[in-house]
Amino acid sequence: MSGLAPELEKLLVLQEREQRQMRLNKELAAWPNEMKALEQRRSDVRAGAEKKRLEAQNAEVERKKLELEAEAHRAKAARYKVQQFETRKNEEFTALGTEIQREEKEVQEIEDRELELMALGEKAKKEAAVEAEGAKVKEGELTVKEEELKKKKTELETRLADLMKEIETLASGVEEGLLNKYRRIMANKKDVAVVSVEHGTNCGGCHMKLTQGSAIAAKSGKAGATCENCGRLLFWPVS
Repeated sequence: MSGLAPELEKLLVLQEREQRQMRLNKELAAWPNEMKALEQRRSDVRAGAEKKRLEAQNAEVERKKLELEAEAHRAKAARYKVQQFETRKNEEFTALGTEIQREEKEVQEIEDRELELMALGEKAKKEAAVEAEGAKVKEGELTVKEEELKKKKTELETRLADLMKEIETLASGVEEGLLNKYRRIMANKKDVAVVSVEHGTNCGGCHMKLTQGSAIAAKSGKAGATCENCGRLLFWPVS
């Protein structure tokens, strides 16, 4: 930066450090959302595994219900057979026979459904086991990423703390009036307060054409030269 006024050199160094500070702050501000995204992924993984486990469990519950239902129909059929054996009336005998057939048919239909549920249940159990194993692996990967994010945060905070100390030292070396002006511009523009003159005529901040007086002031190395359009401080680039 030889050729620049010492105060401008200091400001440019300070500005670069503060821009670095803004980037670090932005990364730190994004950190909670990164952690939240990891937690959401962990929740999704667990929900997927739980869904498969419940599917297997529900299939078994339904199968047991059918088993009890079939047993109830068998018991009815057995009672009807006893009553049929004991009756001496032909009409009653025939009616009981019809009831027995109906109960036995119910049992057969239930057993068929039970076999289907058993097959579905076995499939669901296998899928649940695969899902649980996959979830375990994914959770392990997420834990590693979580630790990396925590480490990243610590590193960012350390770098930021060191940078803020450096910024404080740099700022103390700048003339107070110029520093205050720089601070006001930076607070207003949010990005850059000190810019170069482009092509000898334009502001490097707003890219508007400078007045001749501003361009000359910047070229002379005057520390307080500013753009009339955006108010940013100007410096003439060193070739």
